[in-house]
Amino acid sequence: MRIRRRISLSIDFAVRSSSIRRRIFTCSRQLSKFSLEEPVFTNFDVNEVIGLYARTVTTKTSSFNFQDLIQFGRPPIPDEALIQNARTIREIILTSLSRRTLALRSLPYIMVLNPNISQIYNIYLHSVNMVYDSGAELETKEDNDRFVEALQNMVDTHTNAIPTLAKGFAESQTYISGDVTNRFLDAHLHDRIGTRLLSKHHIALTKQSAPNQRPDSRFIGLVDTQLSPMELCREITLFLSDVCDLQYGIRPSMTIDVGEDVRVDYITEHLEYILTELLKNSFRATIEQFLGMTPASQYRIKHNLQQESAVYPVVVTIVRTASGVVIRLRDRGGGIEEDNLKRIWGYSESTFEEEERDGFKTLNTPPPSVTGTGGTSMGGLGYGLPLSRAYAEYFGGSIDLETCFGWGTDVYLTINSPQAI
Repeated sequence: MRIRRRISLSIDFAVRSSSIRRRIFTCSRQLSKFSLEEPVFTNFDVNEVIGLYARTVTTKTSSFNFQDLIQFGRPPIPDEALIQNARTIREIILTSLSRRTLALRSLPYIMVLNPNISQIYNIYLHSVNMVYDSGAELETKEDNDRFVEALQNMVDTHTNAIPTLAKGFAESQTYISGDVTNRFLDAHLHDRIGTRLLSKHHIALTKQSAPNQRPDSRFIGLVDTQLSPMELCREITLFLSDVCDLQYGIRPSMTIDVGEDVRVDYITEHLEYILTELLKNSFRATIEQFLGMTPASQYRIKHNLQQESAVYPVVVTIVRTASGVVIRLRDRGGGIEEDNLKRIWGYSESTFEEEERDGFKTLNTPPPSVTGTGGTSMGGLGYGLPLSRAYAEYFGGSIDLETCFGWGTDVYLTINSPQAI
């Protein structure tokens, strides 16, 4: 009897698993809702491709570093070098996409059935198909152009993937522990950063090397060889000041006491995201400490220049190091409570209350293009700080906090760069 019951349970599980797999793969039919073409795997078995590249993930990703981004020097770059770069990044991107696809498959089956997570899974299947097929032959300039088109398609497709994935995990948090969630998202965001960086960098190199182009001499692909943290801080502050004025009736300020002349080789988009998140947190804390209010308050004060001048500015210090730059942001925002300090690096740990998040997205969204690079903040979903740290750590940097509850917080951002002048 027990044997028959075990057999029955096994059959039932197999039927359910088969049903789940069918649903996962047939969900690609729904991709038209997400402006994706249905992935049709006619020339190869996508599962074999995913398995092959996922097994080589360690060796493929460990060799990629910042120097690889600038190895060809300033554009224009010869076609032969572009084609070789395309072959290299195709392998790395396929490896990364394959690893993420297998990781999504390994989630509890009830999570994979979540519409948002299922959508992400299908996006990754679509991307594997597109990148593998478009780069099967990389021999000529025309082959590279087709590959670049596929990369741009993939970048556009994944633009809103993080909000979708975040919503899926929020809806499925009952079925997975916080530690497992953090490990999964750490790995997912790391791979996503690398995939998007390599794709957009190769796209930029190709455009800068096109005939009749006059590329900006300070850029090598996405790398700005004369990036000024000071100028970036000021541009971000202008945007965030407008947002705070709308929300609180006060425009916060930022001062730079050291390092106005520092320049660094770095990815503008990455540094923009990090500084936007850190400055946003500092401004919000400083204003709320001064007003003794939160964004949920029922009133908004009338704009008052005297009150504005009484709010402590956020002080930014920029210092060169042997390996890059350290940027310190010091605020008088009241510091962070010990209980919150233990949780701020976890995903979905936002200081906004659940009912506030939809109503205050403006405060958690950086400008569509502060510097012309774009970017999307996830602060309102509790992803701001961990994602900022992921950006900083990608090339060996870090974000560290020192806080005094009741007084304020110092944030130390370390970025590694081959040249800091």
